[in-house]
Amino acid sequence: MMSFSPYDGDAYWDYQQIVNWCHSLVRAHSEWVALETIGVTAEGRPILLITLGKNSAISPTFWLDGGTHASEWTGVMATIYSLSKWVAELQTPQGQKWFSENAICVCPCISPDGFEALHQGAPFIRSSTRKPLDGVSRVGLDPQDIDGDGKVLLMRWRHPAGPFVLDESKPLGLRHRALLDDPKDAFFLCQEGAFIQWDGVKWIQAPPKHGLDLNRNFPVHWEPFQMFGMDAGAYSLSEPESRAVVDAVYKRSKIAVGLTNHTYTGCILTQPYRKNSVLGKADINLMYRLAEASVVDTDYRVLKVYPDFTYDPDKSIIGVWADCLSVTFGIPAYTLELWDPYKWAGVTVDKPASFFAKPDPVIIDKMLEKAASTNFHPWTVFEHPQLGPVEIGGIEYLKTIRNPPVELLQQECEQGFAVANSLRHSMPRLSFAVKQESLGEDLHRIQVVVENLGFLSTTSSQRAVDVGLASGVILKLEPAANQQIVEGIPEQNLGRLEGWGDLQVASAKHMIYPSLPTTGHRASAMWIVKGSGECTLRWDGGRAGAGKSIIST
Repeated sequence: MMSFSPYDGDAYWDYQQIVNWCHSLVRAHSEWVALETIGVTAEGRPILLITLGKNSAISPTFWLDGGTHASEWTGVMATIYSLSKWVAELQTPQGQKWFSENAICVCPCISPDGFEALHQGAPFIRSSTRKPLDGVSRVGLDPQDIDGDGKVLLMRWRHPAGPFVLDESKPLGLRHRALLDDPKDAFFLCQEGAFIQWDGVKWIQAPPKHGLDLNRNFPVHWEPFQMFGMDAGAYSLSEPESRAVVDAVYKRSKIAVGLTNHTYTGCILTQPYRKNSVLGKADINLMYRLAEASVVDTDYRVLKVYPDFTYDPDKSIIGVWADCLSVTFGIPAYTLELWDPYKWAGVTVDKPASFFAKPDPVIIDKMLEKAASTNFHPWTVFEHPQLGPVEIGGIEYLKTIRNPPVELLQQECEQGFAVANSLRHSMPRLSFAVKQESLGEDLHRIQVVVENLGFLSTTSSQRAVDVGLASGVILKLEPAANQQIVEGIPEQNLGRLEGWGDLQVASAKHMIYPSLPTTGHRASAMWIVKGSGECTLRWDGGRAGAGKSIIST
């Protein structure tokens, strides 16, 4: 039987190592940790969900996941690192108290098939290994390991029509061709691979073998979508991975806030996702304020998807998981873009998404130079079966640009944990005070005052109310058999109780002109009961949790 050891951010794991570790975690801490399979991939791999908490079914819950994109290994390892930290906290009285009253759900890897394929040396995969959609004809260069070294690197060859030329001062030994460059120095550059269904003439790129972008497949503003050669699926939730996590969240009505780990940029992405957002201004402002608070102990910045992280200002991003959580479920949720290769290379990019579409050659050179200084394979001549002599080499993209070199992984995992750990402390938290007064003739007045002491409201957002997935705080008094409620209805809805975060973006946002809120964080219910005994007070605070207590009269 495998023993449990905390993960300290010292290595990238393949999926089987992650599965084994999760099982060992549960065996070691079964009193506090549960493991279930919420779905199965097309290749038969389990999509795992770990839940930490003593009373997870009725407790305010924080959601964390990684691996929506198969190549973004850091996000996956940061979930494992965070789990290790929280399990260590469970060894303390303070930690046990918190996890008795709250819960955390962690899906370490949403796309196990693509994740594992990349660990086995496959060419770049965005999400899963789903085959191309019907009607997609794959003709052209197919990235693959043609020299048998277990890696898919870069490939270059000389040709007078090439868009690059030799320049040994550059990281890859190439630069963009200029008008007066000698054609004999020109090169083509692409991923290592071979041509499929080739006519022996055209040098074109084949559509991706695995072109699904799972982070466009979720039920939020979904429509057929294409970008960078990738699609959004045949329809919303057409994939087992997206269906699994959506169903898992829907079944857990106490999830109050969420975080989904990605790479890269070194930022946390928040609402709005489009110019005309369906979210109200109050929710957008609240989420921005919480994002700012969550990155205080990190090097990360806060970016609004619109307009700061938009690939094309005329084309809104659809089907994004964090947007789905926020809009479809009304759960404040964020995309955390771990790892900042720009900063690592000593450069700054203000709007990283638009940079992908129109890269600055100077910045690209700096990034490649830094990557090459860390992990570079010298150009090696190879006899290509179709092209003749080519050279194969270059950087290892997955461990330089897309993810940090292994020696920097722990630092990124620590920052990922810092954000996740801050967000879990934003959840609503109810406090109850019971006041009793004897009225004579065996009559008793019972007043229950409820306060929300958390950052988030008891519904997490106004959007949750708007879509019917969160209601007010409900108190229900159940008298004993010899008792009778003579005044006050048994079940009372106290409405939505604001959090102190709501106040910070509304009535308390201005310290020169402060005021009190129009609704507030506290409310009360009152009953008059005839007879002595033990009443049962049951409460459901929505995303603030549920429970019961005994009131003796």
